[in-house]
Amino acid sequence: MKKSILVVDDFASIRDFVCETLQRKGYETFGAANGNEAFKLLTEKSDSVNLVLTDYNMPDCTGFELLKKIKESPSVSKVPVIFLTTESNPDKMRSAKEAGLAAWIKKPYRSETFFAQIENAISNG
Repeated sequence: MKKSILVVDDFASIRDFVCETLQRKGYETFGAANGNEAFKLLTEKSDSVNLVLTDYNMPDCTGFELLKKIKESPSVSKVPVIFLTTESNPDKMRSAKEAGLAAWIKKPYRSETFFAQIENAISNG
């Protein structure tokens, strides 16, 4: 069974690039432009999404707000969330960890680290 990852980024070019990178590794991907769209998609496909990979800074609904929504919603609270972001504020990182974030990947990322953290988050839920 292919693992599915929901990729959330307000820049289509970044979203497409990340989706393609993941597809080459054998993942199925869904894309969303912001947190609200992502949350709607996730709740509709709660059985088939194994991981949410989201940017932090986005209009409408930030990655952090999305993380909180996911963790507070019983139907999807078990889905691991990873931030893929240029954001590096330690307080934001701490708050996200406390809210249940699985991993924080800084852009630009090294692909070995990137895939290792994704694998790890999916395996450990």
